[in-house]
Amino acid sequence: MSTHGKKKPNFILIVSESHPVSALGAYKGYLSKVDPTPNLDHLALKSFIFTNAFCTNATSGPSSAVLLTGQHSHINGFHKSGNKLNDTQITLPQRLQKIGYETILLGRWNLDLKPKYFNHWNILTDPTEKYNPEFISNNNKKRIEGHSTDIISDLAIEWLEQRNRNKPFFMLIQFNATTEPWLPAIRHLSLYDDLLLPEPSNLEDQHLNKASPSRYQSMDIMEDLNFSEDLFFQPEQIDQNKSKTILFTDRQKNLELMTAEQLSAWTLSWRPKNEAFLREPQSDDNILQWKFQRYVKNYLRCVRGIDDNMKRIELSLSETNSSDAFLVYTSNHGRMLGEHGWYGSKWMYEETMQTPLIISTNLSKTSVSSVNVLVQNLDLAPTILNYAESPDFKDMQGKSLKPLLENFDSNYSWRNSVYYHHNEFPGDQMIAKHYGIRTKENKLIHFYQFDEWEFYNLIEDPKETNNLYNNENYQAQIQTLKKLLLENRKSYLGKTDISIMPEEWRKRYRGPEARKE
Repeated sequence: MSTHGKKKPNFILIVSESHPVSALGAYKGYLSKVDPTPNLDHLALKSFIFTNAFCTNATSGPSSAVLLTGQHSHINGFHKSGNKLNDTQITLPQRLQKIGYETILLGRWNLDLKPKYFNHWNILTDPTEKYNPEFISNNNKKRIEGHSTDIISDLAIEWLEQRNRNKPFFMLIQFNATTEPWLPAIRHLSLYDDLLLPEPSNLEDQHLNKASPSRYQSMDIMEDLNFSEDLFFQPEQIDQNKSKTILFTDRQKNLELMTAEQLSAWTLSWRPKNEAFLREPQSDDNILQWKFQRYVKNYLRCVRGIDDNMKRIELSLSETNSSDAFLVYTSNHGRMLGEHGWYGSKWMYEETMQTPLIISTNLSKTSVSSVNVLVQNLDLAPTILNYAESPDFKDMQGKSLKPLLENFDSNYSWRNSVYYHHNEFPGDQMIAKHYGIRTKENKLIHFYQFDEWEFYNLIEDPKETNNLYNNENYQAQIQTLKKLLLENRKSYLGKTDISIMPEEWRKRYRGPEARKE
C-alpha cells in the first residue's frame, strides 16, 4: 500500500534490553502459562508477530548500533561493549530528519556518545539505575523520582501530548528494566510469590557433547549468580564463600538512591523471604532450584513493569490522535532464563539470538498475522525508511519488511539464512568469540579462536542439546552450511579476524583455572 500523497506515517520503536521470547506470552514459551505480558499479548493479537526474528549479535551496544544503521557490526564498527559508534556514518534518525521527521530518543542509550540527529532526547545517565535515576536531556540533567520504566513511559506520554501535530515523528523508546541488576518496581515485589515457576527441561544441562565454550562461561546460575548482588540478600546474611566479593555494586547504588519510603518497602518485602531460606538446610540441588526461582521471578517482575507501561503508551497514542502510528515492540537480544543452567546472553543459541518482534500498523491490510520467515534487527531501519517513502535505504544490509507486511505469501522469496557474529572475548560472561549461520532447519556455529564447531538440527533438537558436528549422517548438511556461511560472510563484506589462536593462548583459557580469568 503506497502512502504517496498522504500524510507521512508516525513511528514508535520500543526496544527492551534482553527480553527473550520465553518471557512473552504470545510466543508460547515455557513461561507463557505465568502470563507475564498480558498487554503485549493483546497487542500481538492485532499485529504481525514474527516467529523467526533474530539479532546479529546478542550484546547490547552492538545490537543497538545494528538497529540504527541497518548494518552488521563489522560494517558499522561497533563490535563489542566499550566501543563507540562512529557518528560520521548515516543513521536512521538522520535519514528521517532529511525528509521532515521529528526524531525523539527516550530511555537507555548505550552507544557511548552524545545522541546525534535526535531533535529531542532524554536518556539515562547510567542504565543500571532503576530507582530515582538521573536523566540527561538536550538541555539539562535531572534526577527523577520513581522507577525507570515508569519514568521513561511518562516522558514518552508527555512528549506525545505536547507534540507538533503538523510534523511526522519517529520515537525510539529504550527500556532498561531487564538489565542487571533486576530490580522490580515496588508494586511488583510480591508478584509470583505464591507461584512455583516451571523449570526449563535443561536447567541442569551438563553440556557434555558441546564445544568447550559452554563449560567455561561465567553465566552459570549455580556458580555465578550472587546472593547479595543478584538475589538481594544483605552481605552479612550469607556465607561469603558461596558468593563473589561485593564492593560498591549496582544493587547497592540503587538502594542508596531510594527514598526512605521505597527502601522501607524494599526491605520489608525481602527480609522474610530471605530469612525463610536461611532457616532451612540446603543441598546444592535445592540451592540451584531456589536461585532459579528468585532470579526468574525478579526478571518477570521487571518485564511486568514494561508490560504495564505498554498499555499506558497505547492509550496515550489513542488519546493524542496517534493511534495510526507504526508501532514496533522488540528487544536488543534475548536472555537465558534458566535454559542450559544459565542467566546471561551473547550466545548464538536460540534463547539469546531470537528476539520478539511485534509490528502493529494500520498501513497494511492482510489476514496473516504470524510471519515465520527469517528476519533480523538490521531489517528494521530499512523497513521504517521504506514506509516513510525515503529512497535512502538501499545501501543498508537489512531488507525492508514492507513486502511481508503488505503482501504476505508463504512462497515469497526471502533470505534462506541469517548470519551472526559475537566479537567479545574475554568479557564479563566469558563467551568465546563465534560466528555462524542459521537456516529454518539447522544451525552451524564456529568458535573460531578455539577452532571448535557445533551443528544442531533445530527440527529434531530445538533446545540445542545434541551437537551433531561429528555425526557422519550429517556431514553433507554441514558442508552445505559451511559453504553458505562463507557466502554470507562474503555478501555482508565480513572481514573480521577469525584466526585460530596459538595453542598456548588456548590452554590459558581452557585449563583448570580458566573460569577465574
